[in-house]
Amino acid sequence: EDTVEINQPAELLDQARERRSVYWKALPLVPGLYRLDIAIKDVNNPDHIGIYGRGIDVPSYHDEKLGASSLILADEMHPVSSRQIGSGNFIIGGDFVRPRVAANPATPVSFNRTQNQNLNFWLQFYNLGIDEATKSNSATVTYEIADASSGTVILQKQLESKDLGSHSDELTVEKTLPIAGLQPGKYKVTVRINDEISKQEIAQSA
Repeated sequence: EDTVEINQPAELLDQARERRSVYWKALPLVPGLYRLDIAIKDVNNPDHIGIYGRGIDVPSYHDEKLGASSLILADEMHPVSSRQIGSGNFIIGGDFVRPRVAANPATPVSFNRTQNQNLNFWLQFYNLGIDEATKSNSATVTYEIADASSGTVILQKQLESKDLGSHSDELTVEKTLPIAGLQPGKYKVTVRINDEISKQEIAQSA
């Protein structure tokens, strides 16, 4: 149980009421099926109580099978100092990644192009093949943005694993893209990896 508060000057109180805040809690879980229930109570008005629940499937990652984390769409992302690595709110490894949260699970997350927001996305791939001779991985990462209604690809880029961390069986993909040029609408972000050594391919979308 946590008690959290947001301190604002009195003259900014009205704006603060309209603002959304993101709460973060990191819990290590072994693979399996779980149910998460969250209850929030307004300390200043105990009659205001909200309840949220959902199922969670924590996957297993097998040594011989290419795997991927969830694809996180974030409204803020940047490296952290060495003393912050692995600890603190919104910190994953050496990165600060604050996910953009939808109003409810049935709707996509939204970004505002008129406020000069960037689209940040983060994910990891696991169990890449390692070449015995070079002791390096060899894979191609493709990321794209497509119109969700028509499927038309708006942007597509390719990255080589050697540019992202060639000597590991784990690869982190983190990109920041400006969205000012995108027309209002719904879009699908897909990140795909083709492992040339293990001959496996996997993709994640949001």
